[in-house]
Amino acid sequence: MVAFSAVTTVLSLRLFLRHEMDANQIASFNNFRDAVVDALYIGDDLGVQSASESLQKSIPELAFAVFLDRGRTGVRLGGLESLERFQKLDPRCAPAQGKEASMLDERRGVEHWRFYCSDIAQANAEGARISGTIFVGFNMNMLEEKVDGVLQRVLPSLVSAMLVILGLGLLAAYLFADKLTRPIRHLTEGAKAIGEGNWDTQIPVESSDELGFLAHEFNLMAMKLRELDQLKDDFVSSVSHELRSPLSAIAGYVELLRSKPLADIAADKRDKALSIIQESTDRLGRFINDILDLAKLKAGQVEVRRSKVDLADLIEDVMALFMPLFEKKEIQAVADVAGALPPVQVDEEKIRQVITNLASNALKFTPSGGRITISAKNQSDFVEVMVQDTGVGIPEEEKEAVFERFRQVKSPHAAVTGQKGTGLGLAIAKGNVEVHGGRIWIESELGKGTRVHFTIPFHSAS
Repeated sequence: MVAFSAVTTVLSLRLFLRHEMDANQIASFNNFRDAVVDALYIGDDLGVQSASESLQKSIPELAFAVFLDRGRTGVRLGGLESLERFQKLDPRCAPAQGKEASMLDERRGVEHWRFYCSDIAQANAEGARISGTIFVGFNMNMLEEKVDGVLQRVLPSLVSAMLVILGLGLLAAYLFADKLTRPIRHLTEGAKAIGEGNWDTQIPVESSDELGFLAHEFNLMAMKLRELDQLKDDFVSSVSHELRSPLSAIAGYVELLRSKPLADIAADKRDKALSIIQESTDRLGRFINDILDLAKLKAGQVEVRRSKVDLADLIEDVMALFMPLFEKKEIQAVADVAGALPPVQVDEEKIRQVITNLASNALKFTPSGGRITISAKNQSDFVEVMVQDTGVGIPEEEKEAVFERFRQVKSPHAAVTGQKGTGLGLAIAKGNVEVHGGRIWIESELGKGTRVHFTIPFHSAS
């Protein structure tokens, strides 16, 4: 009777564990599919790679998590390990229609693999059509070993307890089984919550073993998915705001100009309407160019047209461009070039854009009566340029984050003047500096001002 009860309990536990692990596989596939859909919507191939690598870290028995992009002639997206295993295993899974995944169990000698696949077809944020297939594979041998390992740990304790007293043994078996399966239930519930779009889901980490590690990695994955979802929302919000304002202005003044013959509209009103239409058109153009520049920088497709450039002259040009704005705001502006700087081989327009973006930020966050200095000095192997202001400063925790896309400074002392920025200026500046082999960093103190430094190596100078 004791032996029968022990065997029955072990078999039931094995069936339960396999059922829970099967459910986790489906949940992991759906999580990866949702992450791919979100990443492709905003054109973020690295987001697919990050989701694949995160899944690989959190699930040891995962063979691969890959997206096959048919729209780009079979481009494969995923982590490096996933791509290598995908190519080696070459799964023959036939995709299903809709969100339901097809499953294929395949045995190759002693190896047992399970493959899930599903087609997706959607439009991205720019309206372009994207189609492809998501593949996720699991090493079932590892899963069987994990189940067997769990059972091998349970069986001796269970049998010993039942030999002492059947009732106490049954109670111990129940409590032990509950302890083992509780983390899996938490994972299942967490996966279900994330599948429903609850990105704030976190599950308790109750141990330091494999299941505890899996729970910890699951929480990290949930945080990454939440960040990706927030990035998507920020992108849509920023684009909507930046497009709506100038388009509304253009539409309003075009309606004004069409409301009556031009000859009947006062010349000053006509000129003001045309001026605002022009300014709004320019603003739209700059915003679209910023997005395109940032996309090229992220994709590594920036064309750098190097020429011999005198940085002192370039700084003077930027100062001359901003001087009317500095004077209007009663800001003292100084160009400080230490000694004779040798020319550098750079893309003049990209470095001009860097200095212009930094000067624009300094102007925006510096109150009337402040001071802005643009300086440059020779540092032997490179030239260092600094834009310094006496503005509101940047909180310590924001210094690195301000270089992220669409990131706006959140300062309790901020009194920003002029149009609100898009949050792209510093991201573009950082990208332009890095394609020249330089680096950019910020030193700041709240209420006292900010210093933004960037370097340009001399190694490519003639």
